[in-house]
Amino acid sequence: MGTSVGGRSGGVSVGTSRAGTTVGIGTGTGFAVSYSSYGDFLYSGNNEAYANNKKGLKAFLAKDYPAAANIFQTTLDAYPDNPDATYYLGLTNIFLNEREKGYALLSNYRDSLNNRIASEVRWWAGYCRKKPELTAEKVYRTMNKARSEGYQRQQQEDWEDRRW
Repeated sequence: MGTSVGGRSGGVSVGTSRAGTTVGIGTGTGFAVSYSSYGDFLYSGNNEAYANNKKGLKAFLAKDYPAAANIFQTTLDAYPDNPDATYYLGLTNIFLNEREKGYALLSNYRDSLNNRIASEVRWWAGYCRKKPELTAEKVYRTMNKARSEGYQRQQQEDWEDRRW
């Protein structure tokens, strides 16, 4: 979770995105507060891939890692470039004590729609790989935070590009 205080003026906004929850409060004097939580999210997209990934994420969150691995692998067999299946299969492998296999997937993570997420996931996978003392749970939290922040930064950059 993170909090930030900024200097932009504005109104009040509360919203939910695929990257978590964001709440903002602002006044005309230029003071703003925002709060974000880092959660799991899936891209909407191909219906079959999304449905499989949703089942896989449910198994992953229920700590049924062998089932989650099978589901995410099935998605990747049909859709080799699917970023959600790649990401969650990498994390699932780490929980199954197949850390190198998991880090290999995460280090090669690609997302054609969001380069910011891809670079964050790859960088943090490399960092976590060098820290064998990290538990699978800590790696999961670190990677989720990085992925969510990458998504949020990409959204902010896209919004700023459209604004000007």
